[in-house]
Amino acid sequence: MAPCHILELSLKEQRRFIESFDMMISDCDGVVWLLAGWIPGAGDAVNALRRAGKTIKFVSNNSFRTDEQYSEKFKKIGARGVNIEDDVVHPVKTIVRYLKTHKPGQRVFSLMSLEANETLRKQGVEYESLQIKEHLTSATLVEHLTISKPVGAVLFDIHLDLSYVELAKAIRHLQLSDDCELIAGGSDVTMPLSENFNVAGFYDFLQHVSRYSNREPTLLGKPSHILGDMLKEMFNIKNSERCVFVGDMLVQDIQFGKSCGFQSLLVLSGGTTKQDMLKAPPEAQPDYYADSLADLVQLLQNMENGSA
Repeated sequence: MAPCHILELSLKEQRRFIESFDMMISDCDGVVWLLAGWIPGAGDAVNALRRAGKTIKFVSNNSFRTDEQYSEKFKKIGARGVNIEDDVVHPVKTIVRYLKTHKPGQRVFSLMSLEANETLRKQGVEYESLQIKEHLTSATLVEHLTISKPVGAVLFDIHLDLSYVELAKAIRHLQLSDDCELIAGGSDVTMPLSENFNVAGFYDFLQHVSRYSNREPTLLGKPSHILGDMLKEMFNIKNSERCVFVGDMLVQDIQFGKSCGFQSLLVLSGGTTKQDMLKAPPEAQPDYYADSLADLVQLLQNMENGSA
């Protein structure tokens, strides 16, 4: 059956949808805001859902913001009651959680942002990174690619300052040690920068590292099944069907949410069009869709007024 727009449901169906979940887990970029812009009504939707008794959590593939920057963005859209530490999950948090279980005390090489590296430092993870500013020659490249101390893992995530020499050193670490694990957070194919302006994501860079190191990545961002298990544990989800996952991407969000057993809601405010949705395979098609989170405000008002 084709996905239904939530505002095209009958009043009875709208009420059934709202009553079918206790928790909503939402992506951030493209849903709550854009990388370089805002989505009208998103904060109002978060507040309206909370007033309706729903628990709201957020899962992003973006670790190049600090918790303080996330907090500021939620304040900017007027979303109240968001506890960044408990309510927002992004790759560096899941990576640290994974490292403490599977690589305790081991040094890592980071292909992550300065903000993500700061989180590693605060969490007591010893890391190596490269921040090359000078012009490189073949001689200086050799110097930078020299391995003085092995690492237990290479960490990959969205990193806007990513450079060739960082990719090359990550590959070298992986090539020199069979015990070095490639661990990846955000690997989106595209990213919604601003309204009607999508840019290429970091998926191909991850594939480059994987190809030349002959190492499959351990994925800890969406749509990883490991992340799905982590979310159920972190958010104490006992009944997956009583949770709805909201996103703007078909694979990273909708297919991920469905694979976790969640209900799924696609919003068209980010990187996916209605045409994209209708052409997608069944496993990547949402149960419901909306123009944006703001449609949830209207839906809740319909229920209060008794008319759809």
